[in-house]
Amino acid sequence: MAAESFRRLLQLHKDVPKASRFNAEGLDFTVNVCTIRWANLRFGSLKLSLMQSPK
Repeated sequence: MAAESFRRLLQLHKDVPKASRFNAEGLDFTVNVCTIRWANLRFGSLKLSLMQSPK
């Protein structure tokens, strides 16, 4: 029986650059793109997208 895993995740954040730094420095993700509203990060085969949450 094969184990299932996520390949892509989307998270909503109030402060995308801060969340991006946390994932990069604290969780060892690689930041591909980071703007005020959007970020793409990678950890192995996992792709993580961070998006600014609506106000």
